[in-house]
Amino acid sequence: MRLTQNKIEEITLPILGEEGLPLINQLYGKENVSEFDLAKKTKLDIKVVRKMLYLLYNNNLISFNRKKDKEKGWYIYYWTIIPDNIRFIYFKRKREQLVRLNERLLAEEKELFFICPKECVRLTFDQGMDFEFHCPECGELLNQDESNVKNISVIKNRMKLLEGELDQEKRVVRRAIVKEKKRIIKEQVKAKRKEDKKKVVKKPVKKKAVKKTVKKKTSSKKKVVKKKTIIKKSKTVKKPVKKKVKK
Repeated sequence: MRLTQNKIEEITLPILGEEGLPLINQLYGKENVSEFDLAKKTKLDIKVVRKMLYLLYNNNLISFNRKKDKEKGWYIYYWTIIPDNIRFIYFKRKREQLVRLNERLLAEEKELFFICPKECVRLTFDQGMDFEFHCPECGELLNQDESNVKNISVIKNRMKLLEGELDQEKRVVRRAIVKEKKRIIKEQVKAKRKEDKKKVVKKPVKKKAVKKTVKKKTSSKKKVVKKKTIIKKSKTVKKPVKKKVKK
C-alpha cells in the first residue's frame, strides 16, 4: 500500500483533530524535522506543537532524535513519521470497519425497521413495539422503512472495497515474509559454505621433535693417558730369548 497524505490524515484526524492537519502536512515525506521549524511553519505555539507531537508519539506514529544545542545548552527534538506503524493502524481500523459492516448487513437482512416521517429515529420492530410504533421524539406514527434493499447494496459495496484493500495488505505481507525467508536461507547457505571451506583446508602437521642422543665426549687428556699406559706396558714386557747350546 502506498502511504498517501490522505491516509495519514485519516489515521491522525481522530487523535489530533483538524487543528493537527497542518502539522501532518509538514511531517509528511520528511525526516528529522525540528519542533521549532514545525512551530514556525504551522504558525502554532511551540507548546501546542509539542503536545500534538507527544500524542502522536504515544500512539507509535512518529519517532524522534534529540541533539544538544552547543550554544544554548538545551536539547532540540527532531521528528519523523513511522510509515509501517501507520500502515498497521490503518489496516487495523479497516478490519474493525469490516466487522461492523458485516454486523449491520446481518441486521438489515433479518430485521424489520420503522422510521419516523420526520426522520427523527429509525427503530427495529421490537423497539417500535416498546413505543407503540410512535416516534419517541415527536410522537408521529412510524412507517415501515423500505430502504433495506438500498442499504444492503450500499453496505455490500463498501465491504467489497474494504476486502479488496485488506487482500492487498495480505499480499504485501506475504511478499515481505517470502523475501525475509529467502534472505535467511541465503545467509544460512553462505555460513555453511564458509564452514565447508574451513573443513577442506588441511591444517599443517607439526613434526615431532626427535631427541638427539648426545654422546658423552671423553676428554682428550684421558685418552692420551690411556695410550701412554698401553705403550709402557708393551715396553716392559719382554719375551725370554733362548740361548743356543754349542755342541
